[in-house]
This record gives sequence, C-alpha cells and structure tokens, in this order.
Amino acid sequence: MTNEAELRKEISSIVHKILILIRKDRIIPNREISMLIDYLDEIKIFTKGRDDISKKLVYELFYLYTTVISQISYNKEDDISIVTELYMRITSVFNDGLYQ
Repeated sequence: MTNEAELRKEISSIVHKILILIRKDRIIPNREISMLIDYLDEIKIFTKGRDDISKKLVYELFYLYTTVISQISYNKEDDISIVTELYMRITSVFNDGLYQ
C-alpha cells in the first residue's frame, strides 16, 4: 500500500470481515487477524509522530479488540497468542513508543 486512505479502507474491510466471522462462526479467525496485523504494521508508517488519527480507524480497532476479547471464552482453540499480538499492534499504532 502506498496511500494512507487506501490502507485505512483495507483495514476497515478486514475488520468488518473479522467481526462477521466472529459472530457467525464463533471462532477467532487467525488468518484474517494476521492479515490485519500486517496492515497495522503498514499504517504505523503514516501515524508515527502524529497526534491526529482517524476517529473511524480508532473506533473500528477498539470495537474489534473488545469483540475479540469477549469471544475468547467461546473459542475452540487453546492458543490465543494472536490476540496478544493484535493488542500489541493496535497499541503500537496509537503510541509510537510501544512495541517497536
């Protein structure tokens, strides 16, 4: 991705896809979350050093994370390390000093 707007659109799309999979299948979709983590690494390039971040992006990531956390109790898999990785990537987008 070279354009921040395109990247935010892709992040929004994958967040919605993850939310649908969580609600429909009652699983944590590791493959889609891994894709989101890659996108979050890319968006950090645009957000680094900025105090203003899209409210829509912040809301979507916050809502996704809280939904994933609530789904953990229903998860069929024991390995939830992807959720920790997701948390670390989301916070690193919002705070330049964390999880570099």
